[in-house]
Amino acid sequence: MQQRRRPTRAVIVLAALYVLLLAAIGLWPRHVDSGLAVQDWRVTSAIADALSISTDRVVDAAEVLANVVFFVPVGVLVAWALPRASILVAALLGGAVALVIEIAQWQGPIDRTASVLDVAADVVGAVLGFAAMRAAAGGSRLARTGSWALAVVTVGVLAVLLTGLVVSGS
Repeated sequence: MQQRRRPTRAVIVLAALYVLLLAAIGLWPRHVDSGLAVQDWRVTSAIADALSISTDRVVDAAEVLANVVFFVPVGVLVAWALPRASILVAALLGGAVALVIEIAQWQGPIDRTASVLDVAADVVGAVLGFAAMRAAAGGSRLARTGSWALAVVTVGVLAVLLTGLVVSGS
C-alpha cells in the first residue's frame, strides 16, 4: 500500500502560485495574448509559411496547445497528492476546473469567449501531466527525460502566458 506523501512547503507554495496564475489567466478581463501580437512574430510567420496556412491558423493552434500545456500541472498535482488515484480522477478534475473557468468566461462581465475546445484541451493537459508523473515514478530514464521535457515546455508556456497578463494589463 502506498503511503500518502506529506507536501513540502515548496510544493504547497508552487501549487498555490499555480492556482493563482490559473485564476488570473482564466478570469483575466481580456484574452491573455491580446497585447502580444503573436500573429506578427517571425516564428509564427515561419510556421505558417512552412505549413502553407495563415498566421491566424497558427495562432489558433498555439492557443489550443497552450491550453493543453497550461493544465499539465493539474495532472501532476493529482498524481503526486493522490498516489492511488486513476487517470480518470485527473481527467475529471481537469475538466471540472476548466468548466468553471469557461462558465465564468461565458457568464462573467469580461471580454472573453467560452469554448468547449478549451475544456477538451485542458482535460488532455491534465491527463498528460498525470501520465508523465506516473511514468517518471516508474523509473525508466526515457520516462524521466520525457517528463522533464514536458516540465520545461510547461514552464515556457506559463512564462509566455504570464507575459501576456502583464502586456494585456497595461
